[in-house]
Amino acid sequence: MAEPRSAVRALALLFSVAIAGGLIGFAWERFSYVRPVDPIEDVTTDDMLSAPSPEPGRPVRSPWEEGILARALSHFPPYPHGTRPEVLAADYLGEQSPIAVAWFTTQDTPDQVLAHYSGTLVDAGLPALGHRYNENAGYVGYWSPASKEVHLVSALAQGGETTVFVSSGQMQPLLEGGPQVPQWIPMHPEAEDASALNFQLEGATQHTVSARVPESTVPEVEAFFREDFQKRGWSVTELHAPDDVGAELEVRRGAVFGLVMLRRQVPSSEVMVHLSLTERLTAPREGNTEETP
Repeated sequence: MAEPRSAVRALALLFSVAIAGGLIGFAWERFSYVRPVDPIEDVTTDDMLSAPSPEPGRPVRSPWEEGILARALSHFPPYPHGTRPEVLAADYLGEQSPIAVAWFTTQDTPDQVLAHYSGTLVDAGLPALGHRYNENAGYVGYWSPASKEVHLVSALAQGGETTVFVSSGQMQPLLEGGPQVPQWIPMHPEAEDASALNFQLEGATQHTVSARVPESTVPEVEAFFREDFQKRGWSVTELHAPDDVGAELEVRRGAVFGLVMLRRQVPSSEVMVHLSLTERLTAPREGNTEETP
């Protein structure tokens, strides 16, 4: 049972990391990266290494960009209705957790994109795992027990189109020794597998937290976060009323704002928690850095 649970946690973590990587832009470190061949990759084909031809007028990719794209895209075929894939970020979590992320856009919905890649993985004989946070966001991919590497397609609808992140990364080091949830961020007392990541952006810090609450309901977990944030002096706005499937809250206090997203893992009775908080660093922080900004 430990292997499947690790796979689910690893995929969910890479989803958070890939989405957060979009905020980091192109400010990442360039590490040399050598990894052993993964036996499970033998099922891939030459087509999976290909990508749409460069559009007229587009610059030729550098060898470094080609290397990052090969790491990110080699496990998935190009999407038939997508734009040319581009490098997003690489290795911004440090040398112990190598990661490569590419992105493209499409006019198709997230469900269409994820259904396509889910079918691709199944046809290739790979154990596809996925999750839909809502109709606008979700992921599908697989976890290799041999290399502990995660290969993921994440889809996020925004601005009238769907942005697709294709990523590969080593999530096991983060799962085993990732940062603890800061004390100023509320967390349900019965939450399990809580993990936190901090990304230093230009003028801001992005905090992403994920966890699961077993044997609970979305309304119960939503009520906890609503009350706890309010007790700590945060303003809370309901974006999606809690129901049997999910809920979304917008929270804000001073220079910090963000979202609390809850989703029930159908058909189980556990609720997945995802917090994304952005702290604007417009002025020096005072007092203990573990206190609420």
